[in-house]
Amino acid sequence: MESFYEKVFANLVSGGTTLFVFISGFFFHHVYYCKFQYWRFMLKKAKYVLLPYIVLSLAGVMCFVFYLERPPYAEVFIGEPLYHWQDYVRLCAKYLWTGSILDAYWYVPFIMIMFALSPLFIKQIRLPMTAQTALFIVLLCFSVISHRPSHNLSPIHSVIYFLPVYMLGIMCSIKKEWVFKLLEGRSFILGGCVVAMSMAQILIYNKHGNFHKEELFSYRGVDMMLLQKILMCFFLLSLLNKFENKNIHFLKYMASASFAIYFIHPWIIYFFDYLSIFKRLNFLPDALVFMITVLLVIALSLAIAVFFKWALPHKSRFLIGW
Repeated sequence: MESFYEKVFANLVSGGTTLFVFISGFFFHHVYYCKFQYWRFMLKKAKYVLLPYIVLSLAGVMCFVFYLERPPYAEVFIGEPLYHWQDYVRLCAKYLWTGSILDAYWYVPFIMIMFALSPLFIKQIRLPMTAQTALFIVLLCFSVISHRPSHNLSPIHSVIYFLPVYMLGIMCSIKKEWVFKLLEGRSFILGGCVVAMSMAQILIYNKHGNFHKEELFSYRGVDMMLLQKILMCFFLLSLLNKFENKNIHFLKYMASASFAIYFIHPWIIYFFDYLSIFKRLNFLPDALVFMITVLLVIALSLAIAVFFKWALPHKSRFLIGW
C-alpha cells in the first residue's frame, strides 16, 4: 500500500468484523428475544458454531503443526520443543482459546463469550432507551481507546472492544422503524462520512488498517476504524432497507451458506499462500488481484461447502455450520 487512495480503500475494506458484531446484536433482539431460553440458545450455538469450530481447528492443528510443521504464531505459543503429549494438549488448548490456528477463527471464541453473556443483554433490552444510550456511549469511549487485541489473540479483550457494537445492534433492532425512518434519504451523506473518516485516519495517524495493541489500559490514539465502521453500519442499513421487500434468491442462498463460507475460506487463503498462488499474480495490478482473490476464494469456499452438504446431508452442519 503506497498511494493515499490505496490506503483509503484498504481502510474501507478492513475492520469488517464490526459489521458482523452489529448484525449479531441486531438479530439477538430481532430473532431470539421474544422466546429467549438461555440453555436452548447456548445449546444451539454450541452445536452449530462451537462444534464446527473445534473440529476444523483441531484439523488445522493436525495439518499445520504436525504435518506441514508450520504452526501459526509459533513464537507466541511454542517457547520450547514439544516432547510430551501434555505439551501438545496445552498447545491445542491455546489455539482453541485464541482461535489463532487460522486467521478468521478468533471470532468464534469471542462470539461464544458474547452468547454466554446473553442474560446481560436481556437486562439491557429491558432498560429505558436513555439508559441504554448512555451505557453505549460510555463503553464506546473506552473501546476507541482500548483498540483491538494484538493479533486478535485475546477473546476477553475482543469482548470489551466489541461490546458497545453488539449493544448498538440490539438498540437499532428495538428502534428499527425509527432508525430506518431517520436514515431514509441519507445514504449519500453517510457514505461520504465513511470515506471521509477513512481518509482522516491516514491524515491524522498515517496508518491504514485496524488499530491493535496488547495492553488494554494504555493510550495510543483514538480508534478511528471503529467509528468509521459504525458509520458504515448505518450507511449499509440505509441502502439495504430499500431492498427489504425484494426476494433475491442468490443473496438468500449466499446468506444460508455464509457460515460455511466463513469456516472454509481461511483454509483456501492459507493454501493459496502456502503454494505461492498470490505471488504468481504479481504481474497484475493490485486492484485486479484483489477482485480475483475475493471472487475465487468465495467461489471455492461455496463449492466445498456444497460438496460437504451433498456428501453429509445430515451432519454437515456439525462440521461446517451449514
